[in-house]
Amino acid sequence: MSQSPEKVFVSYSWDSLEHQQWILELVNKLRDEGYDANFDRGITSTSTVNLNQMMIEHMRDDDYIIMVLTDKYTAKANGFEGGVGFETLLSLPIIQQNLDKLIILIKQPDYVKKNIPFHLQGINYLDFSNPENFDERFEELVYRLQKVQMFELKPIGQKKVRQPQKEIVTAANTIVKDLKIPKLNPPTDLDKDSFIQENFQLILNGLDEVLNVVKSENSNFHFQKENLSGSKTVYAFYLNGQNRSNLKIWLGSFFGGNKQIQFSTGRYINESNDNSINGSVHVEVDENFNFSLSMPMNMFSNSKNLSFEDVVKEIYTHHIYPYLK
Repeated sequence: MSQSPEKVFVSYSWDSLEHQQWILELVNKLRDEGYDANFDRGITSTSTVNLNQMMIEHMRDDDYIIMVLTDKYTAKANGFEGGVGFETLLSLPIIQQNLDKLIILIKQPDYVKKNIPFHLQGINYLDFSNPENFDERFEELVYRLQKVQMFELKPIGQKKVRQPQKEIVTAANTIVKDLKIPKLNPPTDLDKDSFIQENFQLILNGLDEVLNVVKSENSNFHFQKENLSGSKTVYAFYLNGQNRSNLKIWLGSFFGGNKQIQFSTGRYINESNDNSINGSVHVEVDENFNFSLSMPMNMFSNSKNLSFEDVVKEIYTHHIYPYLK
């Protein structure tokens, strides 16, 4: 059963017919985006209503309240005048209990921050004052309604711990810049296992991110994820409700050696038998003891000096995507 669209109520002041038309166009544009948006004139034009009851119900029950600020709106809010003043009183507990429900828009080009109503000062707002930027600001508004980050943040990488510098390099000892100084303290098996375990979780997070994007852009694609343990996860991929493939990815090792990330793909995979694999991810250590990842069974592209992002792309491109076409 489909989910009901989120309700959005627009609060504003009756400044002019032009302003009311702008509010109507904003409401209709939100409705085009799939939101049950409305404003007072959209309600009173079809029936006789108790205005105070209407405002209470929408301020209390709707998912979002958009406040469109102008000079007249501020004057009425600060003076508790008319419908704007009543909505100001209704908004006070919302500010305390559920601030995310309120979205503030500034409409007038000459509207300055000091004219913001007293109870809304200090709250961030969307600036719709420039008509030429309307589409850009509206896109920000939709992101805000969907609670989706507008700018993608990279996953948190592995922390590279700095050590105190033992000496200050001066002109007298800059000669060492041209010499190859070895590191004589190689990483331990524990260091390698910790590194591969950290990247195992980063790879899972990366796969989730990619698969959620595929799902958001293709309504007929779905996937299920089951964590069989802290070190083994199984994905199932469905297209039009039919299982197209599966991916099992786990932490394992051969003959008691260092941990590896191993994975198996196909229509039929055995969750308990880890002897059959389609690929593996190993720890690589260079001459300076820097860690990276490698995929020795990878036949499609570079298999060494990989980051966890590279591994996610390889698994998706060569072991998931071909089954979805």
